[in-house]
Amino acid sequence: MDRQNRGFSIVELLIVITMLAIIAAIAVPRLIDASEDARSSALGTDLQMLRRQVVLYKMQHNGRGPHLDESGALDKPNLPTRLTGRTTQQGKLDDNGAYGPYMKQWPVNPYADSAVAGSITFGTATAPPRDGSTGWYYNTTTCVFSANTTEGGEELDPSN
Repeated sequence: MDRQNRGFSIVELLIVITMLAIIAAIAVPRLIDASEDARSSALGTDLQMLRRQVVLYKMQHNGRGPHLDESGALDKPNLPTRLTGRTTQQGKLDDNGAYGPYMKQWPVNPYADSAVAGSITFGTATAPPRDGSTGWYYNTTTCVFSANTTEGGEELDPSN
C-alpha cells in the first residue's frame, strides 16, 4: 500500500480530539470570566456616569434632583428624559432649555432582564431592594442610583 494515500488512524484521531478537548477546557473558563468582567465593568461605568450626571444636574438646578418637576412634585416617568433631554433651570422639560442633555441615551443594566433593564424603582431606602424588578434603583432622598438586580454590582451599592 502506498504511504501517501493512507488516511489517519483511529489512534491519531483520538490524540487530536483529546488535545482539542484539553485546549477547550482551558480556554472556555477564561472566556466566561472575561464576559463577566465586561458586564461588571459596564455596570460600574454606567453607575458612575449616572451618579455624576445627577450631581451636575442638581448643581445646575439649585439642588433639585431630576426626579422632581418644575413645581417640586415627584415626576418619576420623566427622570430619564430630564437627564437625556434639555430643561430650564427650574427643571421644566424644554427642547430649547439652557441645561442638558447630561447623557446621550438612557443606560441599561447589563445584569437585568432585557424587558426591565432600563426601568427604575424609586424609594428612600439606602440599599436597593435587589429584587430584579427593574434595572435601576433611585433613592429620592439622596439622589443616588444603584443597580436593582439580584446579581452584579453589590460592591457599588452606597450602603457597602
